[in-house]
Amino acid sequence: MPQMIIANRLVDGVVVFLAPRDEWSTAIADGAVIGDDAEAQRLLGIAKQHEARCLVIDPTLIAVTVENGQPKPTEIREAIRAFGPTVRTDLTDVDQPVLDRGAGSDVRGSRARKNTKG
Repeated sequence: MPQMIIANRLVDGVVVFLAPRDEWSTAIADGAVIGDDAEAQRLLGIAKQHEARCLVIDPTLIAVTVENGQPKPTEIREAIRAFGPTVRTDLTDVDQPVLDRGAGSDVRGSRARKNTKG
């Protein structure tokens, strides 16, 4: 089964994929798809060297499928890391209605406020 190496960039925590020429990319499409175990272990060794140099953290081999030339993780955790949340974040509203079920409460039209510090 094809594999890739995924990690987090240490300076900002962004998910990255080991790409050809032993560089890291934030795009899964740029990542190197590995076809055999010997190559996977060789590249994981390189990724571990990058971890020792504090470039990335937790480099890991993940299983992928290749569909229409694009790699896709087989595990949901890695798919979320690669492509983002499984729910639409554009539908969220900063001001959500407050539901207060206390006795005698009338909160019609009340809105929760986003907690802002400072």
